[in-house]
Amino acid sequence: MTQDDLLARIQLRGRLHGRNESRRVAAAVLTVLGELLPAPAYRRLIDPLPGEVRHRLPEPDTSRIVEIVDLGRFLTRIAERLYVDGPDGAFLTRVVLGELNTAGFPVGPADVAHLVSADLRPLLRSRAPTTTETPTIARRATL
Repeated sequence: MTQDDLLARIQLRGRLHGRNESRRVAAAVLTVLGELLPAPAYRRLIDPLPGEVRHRLPEPDTSRIVEIVDLGRFLTRIAERLYVDGPDGAFLTRVVLGELNTAGFPVGPADVAHLVSADLRPLLRSRAPTTTETPTIARRATL
């Protein structure tokens, strides 16, 4: 998957306004995730990412202590970084993590989920839908 594909899918699924916003959202989610992961795991996660996204991320710091953060605090940090409310932050986080898990990179968020707190693992293992079709609305039969 190219960086255009990844950012375009994040833009489409996240209902974002453009590439810059897609990059900003992806960088915010990955930056906060990087605060929770050991430096080698974070490095394996971000190395295969497209350069346009990877260059916006901080370098992993091997001297820092890894924090144990629960789901609520993780989503709050992302929402604060994006300047959105909680539900929007959670939605955008799920979009980014889902797209990264289905992008076909050697290491995705699901592969490092075992390194975070138990309540965060389902979110890191989320996947984007495999079809891009919009669901059809069932019509009521009229007599």
